[in-house]
Amino acid sequence: MLALALSLPKKLMPNNLRVEQCSQIVGMWQASLSLRTIVLRMGVPKSTVHDTIRRFQEHGTCADWPKTGRPPLLNQADRHNLDEFITHNQRANLNEISQAIPNNVSNQTISKAIHDLGKRSCIAPKKPYLCQLDFDQRLIFAQQFGHWNLQSWACIIWTDELSFELGKKADQVRVWQTPQEKYLLQNLQVNHRLGRRSLMVWGAFIGSTKGPLVFLDSTQTAETFIQKVYKPHLQPFYNYMVNAPYIRTCNCIVMMEDGTPIHTAQISNKWQATNHINKLPWPAHSPDLNPIENVWKVLKTHVTKHHQPHTMEKLCMAIQKTWDDLSPDFFEKFLIDMHK
Repeated sequence: MLALALSLPKKLMPNNLRVEQCSQIVGMWQASLSLRTIVLRMGVPKSTVHDTIRRFQEHGTCADWPKTGRPPLLNQADRHNLDEFITHNQRANLNEISQAIPNNVSNQTISKAIHDLGKRSCIAPKKPYLCQLDFDQRLIFAQQFGHWNLQSWACIIWTDELSFELGKKADQVRVWQTPQEKYLLQNLQVNHRLGRRSLMVWGAFIGSTKGPLVFLDSTQTAETFIQKVYKPHLQPFYNYMVNAPYIRTCNCIVMMEDGTPIHTAQISNKWQATNHINKLPWPAHSPDLNPIENVWKVLKTHVTKHHQPHTMEKLCMAIQKTWDDLSPDFFEKFLIDMHK
């Protein structure tokens, strides 16, 4: 019997019996079955059967005994107050939360209690500020193009500019939230486009085809943008894609660009019309709708993490190499996400 007890899985040892197993043992004992029979049927040591019956005789129940030990530092009321506080103060740090809770507990205890509530400290996503008109325009855009399939989105030339600044590290704001609260307005880090940029690049892609990458000065006018981007890079790429074999399934090629003044200036609109560049209507302050933003995120992260350039020359080389290494599948997966 000793050998049998030592060979049993841990979950069947005396201290790990489930209430259902204890009830079965007691039931068979009350039915006048012998201890040996109960041991053979339940597959547990004889001592376990004996202790289970004895505990039932003494306490009249198969339920677990009340747990002993120190009670939790935060009771149910404390946890409720904690939940209320961080719901109304989602950007408070652990020190501020500890001061607001009357119990003298450590930050580690507070952090664990918050995690038990299903919330965790997250970095607030950076999003542009949106007014009500912006919300309305985005809704109209979704209603107009939400039914598009993958083939339709693959007929768009996605363009955008990306700025780089040597040695710049983005500030991060942490917010207490549940996974479902990530994009609530109060949990976003508003990104105001202010400040002088050291370097700017313009890029484009359509479907799985990568377009040109152009390095620009941080300050551009509509005229200089036409001379440095539209004429030497956009127009040849646009015309090439119009005649590309796999693109012939598209009714027309359309270019997407945001509402930056250099794009919406009268001289820019005139040049696009003269050169038969079709343009996708785009809601203001909506870079997050543009799949090339995901490309920029990967590009910028890779350059910062793997190259860490300290001169403008090395920065340009790192950006160009990273862009050249991006595969067709890399671009196509973002269009698949766009379709979803």
